[in-house]
Amino acid sequence: MNTMVNFIKKNILLFIILISGSVTCQQNNFKEIDDLLKKAVASNNKYETLKELEYAKKASVLAEEANDTKRISESYYEIARALSRLELQKESLLYVQKASAQKYAKENLLFQIKLKEVKSANYNTLALSSQSTKELLEIIQLLDKRSDSTSTKILARTYGNLGNRCNDKNKLDSALIYYRLEHQQLKKLSEKDVLNHLAEHYVSMGMVFLAKKDADSSLYYFKKSYQLKLKYHDPKLFMQYFVFGDYYSEQKQYQKALDFYLKVEKTPGFPANHSGFIHLYKRISELYGILGENDKRDQYQKIYSAKQNKILAERNRNIDYALNVILNDEKNEHILSQKKTSFLFFIGILGILILFFFIYKFQRKNIKKKENIITETATHIKQKDEIITQKSFETKELQLKVNDAYLEIIELAKKNDPSFYFRFQEVYPEFQKKLLNISPGLRTSELTLCAYMFLGFSVKDIADYTFKSINTVRNRRQNLRRKFSIPTEEDFGMWLKNSINK
Repeated sequence: MNTMVNFIKKNILLFIILISGSVTCQQNNFKEIDDLLKKAVASNNKYETLKELEYAKKASVLAEEANDTKRISESYYEIARALSRLELQKESLLYVQKASAQKYAKENLLFQIKLKEVKSANYNTLALSSQSTKELLEIIQLLDKRSDSTSTKILARTYGNLGNRCNDKNKLDSALIYYRLEHQQLKKLSEKDVLNHLAEHYVSMGMVFLAKKDADSSLYYFKKSYQLKLKYHDPKLFMQYFVFGDYYSEQKQYQKALDFYLKVEKTPGFPANHSGFIHLYKRISELYGILGENDKRDQYQKIYSAKQNKILAERNRNIDYALNVILNDEKNEHILSQKKTSFLFFIGILGILILFFFIYKFQRKNIKKKENIITETATHIKQKDEIITQKSFETKELQLKVNDAYLEIIELAKKNDPSFYFRFQEVYPEFQKKLLNISPGLRTSELTLCAYMFLGFSVKDIADYTFKSINTVRNRRQNLRRKFSIPTEEDFGMWLKNSINK
């Protein structure tokens, strides 16, 4: 009997050690998740989008394992932001939705606003300008009567984004209204604290006046941006040099414009390989051509073409990687489920053993009855394992069906399902790559329209399924014809099939 009591004491001690160890392990996991999220944010600031996605994905796996709703929400947000920058808008919106479903997201207003910013950026890329603007206006309503510095920064950023949307549509007067509202908010904050935002604001103002052919006002704001950077000894002046180049090029002072453009690539922090800045080399090439220096014109044209090809190849690789990350989500979730089940199984068995021996000591008369309970519990656990095994088999079976998804794609297209283009790329993996080789600047919305045409849908069908007017679809198709240089007499759909199957 004493041997039995000692055995029980040892098992209780083991149980206590395991619980304390689990708490310590969880604390270490939280630190690791937080470090990964910090790395993701830093990667975003450096335009290292693939690294941001990688760090955020690792953080999400650990956060899901710890079942920490705050860290799950933050990791989903970083994944959504990275996917948005990789031009995987529909996949990004899926992670926004997953983040929004978390308890932390529902209770935290500022986090909801961060998600709305990502949604707005996605809608803007998808050419859904009204929905993009709607998200930004809702942010302004949510921040009504909030005066803390974080809310003020977000409000300023939102007005700036609204100004950018108007600027993109050449609504210059409306853009100025929003930019001035942005400046009102920035004035409420420490100038040093919003240095980069304020410098970008002056650049935006200058670009609007440059478009309005108001050279004096344009130069005034460009100089303000430049002087602000010098005031705080910020060496990252590439954007300021860039817009000075634009200004003097517009004034036909080509040598002065060239001098500023050449300064850009030598400035600290200039993202020379970022898709948003490689047109610098094209502008330098054009100015050398105007100035009659043809050797240098050809030299920079080659640099521009090489960087453009490199970025295109990297973008395709990045998209492939990102899609693989998403496709592996289900597998990772299944592994996580197995780990949780194994842990619960272990704790359950240990608890049963302790309970068994306590019952054996104090209630010997009921041993037989308790043994039956243990047997039933073990059977229940076995049934759970069988269910898990069955679910694993069903998951593999579903994955095998993905490759035979033509009819499913047709149905998704007819329903205008957000996952249509993603499924289409799985079945026709060469489609996007070949079209981007022909016309690198294609947007996701244009590629989606090409997919509809490739599948043989008529303009009327596309208009019906996507809830757009026939004229809108016809105009977009005509724009694509011009981009692809398709002869008028050639059928667009047949041209696509010939180009993809070549």
